[in-house]
Amino acid sequence: MKFIFSHLFFLFPLCIFADVQILDSKLNNSNLKWSTVNDTVMGGRSSSIWKAGSFSSSVFKGYLSLENNGGFASVRHNVRNKDFSDESGIYLKFIGDGRTYQFRIRSKSVSWADYYHEFETQDDQELSIFLPFQDFKASWRGLNLRMLPSLKSRDVIEVGLFLSDKKQGKFKLEISEISAMTEESFEQYLNSSLSLKSTIERVTFDANQLELRFETSTNFNYKIESSSDLTNWKNYQTVPGTGETINYLLKNDAMNKFYRIRASAK
Repeated sequence: MKFIFSHLFFLFPLCIFADVQILDSKLNNSNLKWSTVNDTVMGGRSSSIWKAGSFSSSVFKGYLSLENNGGFASVRHNVRNKDFSDESGIYLKFIGDGRTYQFRIRSKSVSWADYYHEFETQDDQELSIFLPFQDFKASWRGLNLRMLPSLKSRDVIEVGLFLSDKKQGKFKLEISEISAMTEESFEQYLNSSLSLKSTIERVTFDANQLELRFETSTNFNYKIESSSDLTNWKNYQTVPGTGETINYLLKNDAMNKFYRIRASAK
């Protein structure tokens, strides 16, 4: 006689820890507090605007010109009234155009320079990314300044978006959220918001295995974890996302009755 085991599979929605919200386009006045600065201040001919977009978003768009030795467009926002001390990076959710942008931060300890972190976009694709403060680089007018101290979260006084990829033409970056948070909060956000259609199929005991079937994204790794008591979890395997549905086989362990998958950014 064959025994049928039904293993329960859990995807726990995890709560976001406290974070500092910088942009929430659902607020009616969120677009009024950002200002554009383009290469026209140095004789260039680039142009940009910051305006309300569709579907609760804000849009940074314009035309990047390389004429008159120009070639940059930017938008800035003063955050002196916010406290970033307990946060470790910037979370962005956006739809891009395939170009490479910079997220820029001004520090009160070195107010004449900028700290920047580049991020890539995919044409007409929504992405969520996390930019750790420790990875920001100091610069002044395009020159990297390695002698300056690392960016400290407690010193953040201004944030902004910057485009200077030396590609003349139109650009558009549609942003639905900007927040400062910890990396742990970001990963928990991914797990709580990610729509994983995952199931574990029932298997016969003598097959000595069970099958996980779940959808993946190329932006995430997937940690398969097991537990016998829903309190203590151990990692079985980390599976890189491929953008396709994955069938994963696990050995049938009588001590492990519960399984879950946790997504984390690559």
